[in-house]
Amino acid sequence: MGMVVLKGDESPQDIICLAYGLEEGLRKFYAASSQMAIAPEVVNVLAKLAEIEDRHKQKLFDLHQAIAAVDMPIEEFEAGVQAELTEGGFDPDKLRQQSMAAFDNASDVLSLAMMLEAQGMDLYSRYAEKSRDERVREILFALADDEKAHLKSLGALFEKI
Repeated sequence: MGMVVLKGDESPQDIICLAYGLEEGLRKFYAASSQMAIAPEVVNVLAKLAEIEDRHKQKLFDLHQAIAAVDMPIEEFEAGVQAELTEGGFDPDKLRQQSMAAFDNASDVLSLAMMLEAQGMDLYSRYAEKSRDERVREILFALADDEKAHLKSLGALFEKI
């Protein structure tokens, strides 16, 4: 797993920006990977996964707006977000290069996605326990629960394929 370092004194906005960046990193990974896949079924799964990450980002942006109590355009918010890593803490480009074999079939892609979601869930859970700010803890535990739900959805999709 790559490095995502938190000190424990981050604000709720800091955590939301971090999570948004991780979601964007994973969206970039799925979107770029869908361009490399050959089988239509794999392309479709990767495109769906990229769409799911977009929905996660929107949820985080909405949460940021509610907590910050400001009406900020999403472009302004995104300008302050780092998106160099995926939820698992990986560099999206390196992960794509290392995962080329997974793009041969949809079940391998879903297995990879499930691994990344599980690592995201673990990351958010560990940092929730580390945080000293109760609101940050709530947000991180909620993000971990979201990742758990995503993992369950991917498992259901995996069973269909």
